[in-house]
Amino acid sequence: MRREVEPLGVKVIVIEPGAVRTEMLGRVAVAGERITGGMTPGQRGRYATLMHAIIAQAQAALPKGRPAEEAGRVIAEAITTQRPRTRYTVGRDAALIVRLARWLSDRMLDRLLARSLQPHLPKARATR
Repeated sequence: MRREVEPLGVKVIVIEPGAVRTEMLGRVAVAGERITGGMTPGQRGRYATLMHAIIAQAQAALPKGRPAEEAGRVIAEAITTQRPRTRYTVGRDAALIVRLARWLSDRMLDRLLARSLQPHLPKARATR
């Protein structure tokens, strides 16, 4: 998108956030439970385990997340600097993913990120 609209005078800057301590991250559990509760039995059978893993992963990330003020500083820098970079990251987790994306294929990165959900799956927690 950046390359497509830059000739039109539109500057696109990508902010890659990792875990940031915000109300939004805290609301993941509430929203996830509401979504799961509204699923049909078939949908619940197919997706509930994944939803619970995503909720657990978000809850685990919350205490380790970067302060919202840090994300704000990165955004402020990106939009006020004379010559902004094309991409900014917030937190080491986001920086790591961006670096891995340079070296790994999309499929390998997808598998790696999917594997990061494994410890949060309900079955994995029961076997610990």
